[in-house]
Amino acid sequence: MTVQRVCLESRKQTDAPTWAVLQRQLIAAIDEAAPIFLDKYTHPGGELIWRTGPQDEDNGWADDLYEAFFNWPHYYALGGGNYAGEMAGREWNAITRQLVDLDQVTDEFVNACDWFHNGENYIYLYNLGMATPGLAGMEARARRFAGWYIGEDDQVPNYDPVHRVIPSPFSGSRGPMVHFPLGMMTYHLGNRSANLGPESTLGPGRLPERWFEDEALTRQVRENYDRVLMREDIPLNLTATAMVTHAYLYTGEAKFRDWVLEYTETWIERMEKNGGIIPDNVGRTGKIGEYRNGEWWGGFYGWPSKFAPFIITNGLAIAAECAHLLTGDDRYLQLLRTHLHDFLERAEEEKGKLLIPGRYLDGEWIFSPMRADYAIHLWAASMEDRDKTMLERIRRGSEEEWLEPRSNTVRFADDRAWTRYLAGQMPDYPERVLQSNYREVCRRLDEVMRDDADLTQVHEHHWQDRNPVHVEALTHLTTGGPQTIYWGGLAQGRVRHFDLDRRRPGLPEDVAALVSGVSADGAELTLVNLSPSRTRRALIAAGSFGEHRFSSVRADGNETAAAVDDTYLAVELRPASEIDLRLGMERYCNKPSYALPW
Repeated sequence: MTVQRVCLESRKQTDAPTWAVLQRQLIAAIDEAAPIFLDKYTHPGGELIWRTGPQDEDNGWADDLYEAFFNWPHYYALGGGNYAGEMAGREWNAITRQLVDLDQVTDEFVNACDWFHNGENYIYLYNLGMATPGLAGMEARARRFAGWYIGEDDQVPNYDPVHRVIPSPFSGSRGPMVHFPLGMMTYHLGNRSANLGPESTLGPGRLPERWFEDEALTRQVRENYDRVLMREDIPLNLTATAMVTHAYLYTGEAKFRDWVLEYTETWIERMEKNGGIIPDNVGRTGKIGEYRNGEWWGGFYGWPSKFAPFIITNGLAIAAECAHLLTGDDRYLQLLRTHLHDFLERAEEEKGKLLIPGRYLDGEWIFSPMRADYAIHLWAASMEDRDKTMLERIRRGSEEEWLEPRSNTVRFADDRAWTRYLAGQMPDYPERVLQSNYREVCRRLDEVMRDDADLTQVHEHHWQDRNPVHVEALTHLTTGGPQTIYWGGLAQGRVRHFDLDRRRPGLPEDVAALVSGVSADGAELTLVNLSPSRTRRALIAAGSFGEHRFSSVRADGNETAAAVDDTYLAVELRPASEIDLRLGMERYCNKPSYALPW
């Protein structure tokens, strides 16, 4: 792979733009906060200070331990300090060992859980692949984990290739779950994220409030739950496409790509058969509503759930992005586009705000505001006018909310203000979002330093709520992409940066980056070297995984573009200098890979 066919040199003296200074200050703050957080909450070997020994059968919290450090490798890949990169790998291994001791993990993978929680969990693994692909054992794990979902291991039958189904909403290293734990069943029936089926006399609203105290009734509920819900494939299982794509990014082997396409196309067919609405349950022979008298609603985390349509859309968005990444074929984006358009075609307005039919409950649609994040991801991938128009429709009635940069919790990213910056409506967005992120890092670190809780008894979300590594602004500004879908997505950066002198991912020391524009065939990027005495050498990659290719480049307003035809551009940044680049780009034309440029 050629690294330096084109090498550019900065010639313009910088005046240290505010956004560049703030960006480096944010990185310095996170670098300072990370070791304080880790020292506070982990044992010397890296395990979190928490309870010990095997826990009950409710394994719905295993992901929360990984989430304490899930974005540390991504931060390192963006330009964070070496400490974050080194500790990220150590912590994944340490927490895996800890979860084995807690009887939540077998063969280094969660025993069995739904892919909403698996997605939260294994985004950590995908970030490690992006940041440190050579980390010992990680490629072998990627092969093994993906193998369980493409039908390679008869002992872990998480996929039926004949009927093209993942045969349970819960799966993992012990195969598809057949019998559901009582505590989790109580929770999911209580909040209506599970439905016992049309033939049941035990549906939501008909069960006594404390039904689980009646032994005979509990047995009846268990039998019905296992007979119906635990034998269904659901849209959320599409999130597994990221795990298999993860294996492809390590290996480039066609079998992983082919499975992602097969399973994604299967759900496209199911949507088409159901009149353009994604069904939320498919039986083990691939029939829609197989255990529900043909009803396409009612599955786990399905249309009646209070979490619909968020969780359903999550699986579709991740699969669409993965299949598109692997092929460059826009038709895979239609899976998500059709789904979102269906909402908008049946939407209503109330007091000027857009409401979509987000839940189907007791035979009626329930309307609610529409989330913008998945539509933003669709637009960022397609760059099509029709998807930009969709964003404008969603924005209607909430325009002011789209103009306020917020440092949200890591679980609920907000890309709305970033899109308005790219649209030219918020020129001060870089400064505002960097300041907001800096305040949030300081707030979280203050909570860490003042934390006097008994760490052996804290809630499993205790650490993720205090994790001071915050990459929202760095993702938007340095890569020109939306934030990674938290529930199991892969990075979607338009560009990526490497340090040529230190031969590592991320921005070189003292260097700040700002992607100020993106289009279907290019991007606008500014690089600044704030060091007054040291030259820095950066390497710019086209796409998070080298999936794009640069076709041309114009520097500092030069009217003549230089031809490139490469995945990489090298830039030498003199002391106290900056360079403005207009990058021509062919998108999704390369085979994506975790491989580093050297």
